[in-house]
Amino acid sequence: MKKIWQSRERVTDDVLGQLLHNRGLRDSKAIEDFLDPKYEKSFNPSLLKDMDKAVLRIASAVSAREKITVYADYDADAVTAAAVLLRFFQAAGYSNVNYYIPDRNTEGYGVNPEAVQFLADRGTKLVITVDCGINAFDSVTLANYLGMDVVITDHHQLERGAVPEAIAVIDPHRPDDNYPFKDLTGVGVAFKLVQALVRKLEIENWKLKIAAGWEKWLLDLVAIGTVADCQSLLGENRIFVGWGMVVMGKTRWPGLRALFEVAGISKDKFDTYKIGFIIAPRINAAGRIEHANLALELLLTDDERAAARLAQKLNELNSRRQELTEQILSEAREQLGLLGNQKVLLAAGDGWPKGIVGLVASKLTEEFYRPVLILEKGEMEATGSARSIPSFNIVEAIGQSREILLKYGGHPMAAGFTLRNEHIEVFHKNLLAYADDILSDESLLPALYYEAEIFLRDLTEDFIAMLERFTPFGIGNPRPRFRINNLAPATVSTVSEGKHLRMSVESQNQKIGCIGFNLGFWKERLQAANPYIDIICEPQFNVWNGHKNIQLRVVDLKFSDGE
Repeated sequence: MKKIWQSRERVTDDVLGQLLHNRGLRDSKAIEDFLDPKYEKSFNPSLLKDMDKAVLRIASAVSAREKITVYADYDADAVTAAAVLLRFFQAAGYSNVNYYIPDRNTEGYGVNPEAVQFLADRGTKLVITVDCGINAFDSVTLANYLGMDVVITDHHQLERGAVPEAIAVIDPHRPDDNYPFKDLTGVGVAFKLVQALVRKLEIENWKLKIAAGWEKWLLDLVAIGTVADCQSLLGENRIFVGWGMVVMGKTRWPGLRALFEVAGISKDKFDTYKIGFIIAPRINAAGRIEHANLALELLLTDDERAAARLAQKLNELNSRRQELTEQILSEAREQLGLLGNQKVLLAAGDGWPKGIVGLVASKLTEEFYRPVLILEKGEMEATGSARSIPSFNIVEAIGQSREILLKYGGHPMAAGFTLRNEHIEVFHKNLLAYADDILSDESLLPALYYEAEIFLRDLTEDFIAMLERFTPFGIGNPRPRFRINNLAPATVSTVSEGKHLRMSVESQNQKIGCIGFNLGFWKERLQAANPYIDIICEPQFNVWNGHKNIQLRVVDLKFSDGE
């Protein structure tokens, strides 16, 4: 698909200054915090609304030896959030605590009334939600009626003006919350609660013992959940993920060590790619294919044999997840091919696994650059997952049909929903009508942004080392991309059976090697035309057999004459 090359607003000839500006870093303190993200710079957890209430209620539960249940969602963000809280209680010596994760297929997302009744019957007195609960009004009311208190920790948007009537509701997105950083993930909010609990333990003796600063050992879990949930890696998340990757290399958790081993990950150097595309999918695979309890058990076990067994199980489930994804992708593409050039694409299938439809929607959104909704049709109801593009708030779009929806929620770029099968057609028509008002034809052309234009001679080792200071890369802080014009391809070949392009380019007696993933189709065009080309690329170090050199990862290219 053709992409529109678009430069960020140019404000300076200094590349470092331009990169900082492009990330919204304008004052000296913000720049210092970005370039030196110390753990000590994370915000006081008590700045979160209701945090102190939550800590007092948990302290009261511990003093009275009440049963506490951590209630989590089934994705990697929620599973790591649950592990963070449960590892805290474990380390602090409090054992009257357990967890509950709903089944994706039979219960769906969030805190449901049936689960609340089950927990009350089991003797739970305090429920702490992680990565869910902000819109669980009826379930919280039922919990109160059954004699249970609820502490909500979440990071999702509130659908109503008021919050549920829980003992404490910790969510940076609640309207009356003044926390300085709004992009915390579910695991991020759970970690802030642990920070607050550790602080209380330092100040008061309330029957638990834990070393000051111990919570830093949880940052590997926080990093995994934060990257998996695709939130901004600026601000406090940058601190958590940056230091989390350091902790990951010396993790205390046997389950993570076993997972790294079965996934073939070296513990020498972690990055957000390994977290997002190798580690997190294996944790997510449990809830997508079987039950998320498997992933949480892995993160909580201290038994090396159990860790190895569970890690292998997750690895196998991930392989099954990949097979199912490819199958459903193929079937969904067939349906989308019949829709023509509609602005919002929708496909539905009988028996498509609920845990896979979100992945399929994400891949097809990237492929077609359209909002895509993929639905699993049951006997009477369809459960769907939606992914969108930056110019289209998918939650608002879905909300236009709220009168026929049984349930919906999510983020501007990703959402879930449930409706009756007979309403699918009118639901799609409503989406298309809304899209006609919101989306122009130009907004459906993907933009490829680059930081600045540079020359081949700028690519020194010092330059690349400067770029590496921007790690960890991710949402809000992408790996820097640059445009370089009028380059002569010196050598051109392909690797991986013609899939990827390998070449070297020259300009003014400078020559640098390049790799272009999924650009192998350019080989014949470049060899036939002997042209000059412009490229958008990510400069980086390539280390192979102990040798380090500069390599350009080509993201896109075109002939310098514009063709």
